[in-house]
Amino acid sequence: MSELTSEVRVVVARLRNLFVDMARQGAFANPLDELPHPELEPRQLQALWWLRAESFVSVNGLAERMGMAMPPMTRLLDRLEELELVTRHRGLRADKRQVAVRLTAKGGALADEADAVVQERLARLLLPMEGEDRSALLDALERWVQALARPSGDDSRTAA
Repeated sequence: MSELTSEVRVVVARLRNLFVDMARQGAFANPLDELPHPELEPRQLQALWWLRAESFVSVNGLAERMGMAMPPMTRLLDRLEELELVTRHRGLRADKRQVAVRLTAKGGALADEADAVVQERLARLLLPMEGEDRSALLDALERWVQALARPSGDDSRTAA
């Protein structure tokens, strides 16, 4: 962090404090915990939600998106397969070692339910804001995502 300007350090401190305040308000609570499916762990619901968003993703890609190592991801997918919520497909594209995961119809219905809960939670989080503020927040977040997608050496604004 030593290469950051003092201006960026101030922004980082403000952002950290905002994240702490948001956590105190419950903004980071996992909305998937609210789903009435005691047979599924939150991580399993999260995997279904990701698969809904990605449609067809490799096991490695899903593990990366969820921040999981491969052994626990394999166990998670084994359980979801036992419950007939996902199927695995070998031989993705040219690399026959690749394994992809896809939702079953049953898994898709559960993922749709999970997505509805997530959207409801996001709506409740945004509701206290005025329309213009919501638009400004979304515009800023879209610019942030675009900036994150740029190659790391592409932006000189972080340099000292």
